Amino acid sequence: MSRVDPEASLQPLAYRLRWRPHGVVPGAHPGHGEGTEGEFRRHVSLLRHPDPRRLDLRASLRDPFGELHVRQFAPRRAVPVAALVDLSGSMRFGGAVAGRVADLCALLAVSAQRAGDPFALFGADAHLREEACLPFTRRRGQEEEVRRRLAGVRPTGGRAVEGLIEAAERLPMRRALVFLISDFHMPAPEIARLLDALWRHDVVPVVVEDGLLDAALPRWGLVEVADLETGAVRLVVMRPALRERWRREANARRQAREKLFAERGLRPFALTDPLDTEALARRLMEG
Repeated sequence: MSRVDPEASLQPLAYRLRWRPHGVVPGAHPGHGEGTEGEFRRHVSLLRHPDPRRLDLRASLRDPFGELHVRQFAPRRAVPVAALVDLSGSMRFGGAVAGRVADLCALLAVSAQRAGDPFALFGADAHLREEACLPFTRRRGQEEEVRRRLAGVRPTGGRAVEGLIEAAERLPMRRALVFLISDFHMPAPEIARLLDALWRHDVVPVVVEDGLLDAALPRWGLVEVADLETGAVRLVVMRPALRERWRREANARRQAREKLFAERGLRPFALTDPLDTEALARRLMEG
């Protein structure tokens, strides 16, 4: 199992798209349409595609009707890649944003740069946090700026749905690859509204998980509970029945979230602590 070392140079990961991007900017991904360069697609008649430079003599000689054939290619194009990061209060738990979320976004930035794709970062709570945003760029070394910005930002109270929808409005009109990074501790209707705002894009939900939330609950005892969204703190007498109820409710929220993803054909990635790059590489190559 491979883990990210913040002191080591990041090794870019390859990623596969389930669709062919439009556009004119050359890149690494098989694009939409026809061209004279890129990935070989098929042979077509010279009459249909009159470009003698692409004439394939071997395929033409094999044709029993003596028709001339030319090679046709799928052009390779660049695709915008963006990370939308939830900076609401619940994301303060365990220092997730400055740790594994920053690691993930830095890795996505260097991977996009290696593929020739522009990368952008948008961090938001109730509004966009400009200090946690970077515009689309192919600039080398951007991964360090991404890591620095996320390490220096403090998640605050308030739900991030409105800010993340605002971030969605800054995405390009053409289809982009979007990593939506959140613990998704929000009501199901708000999650649905956020996903619907990203309808035109290829969205990878990244669920920030922490097993301590369940594993650390004792069967009996006094537990200090803090609401990271509002800042309210109270003392709770934990007992087996209450612990079981909390777990049932957490599982119900998880199932509702998974149902929303499945209805939209989205396959989430679980962001554990620390980031498991091997699991991420497998997920990215699934498309």
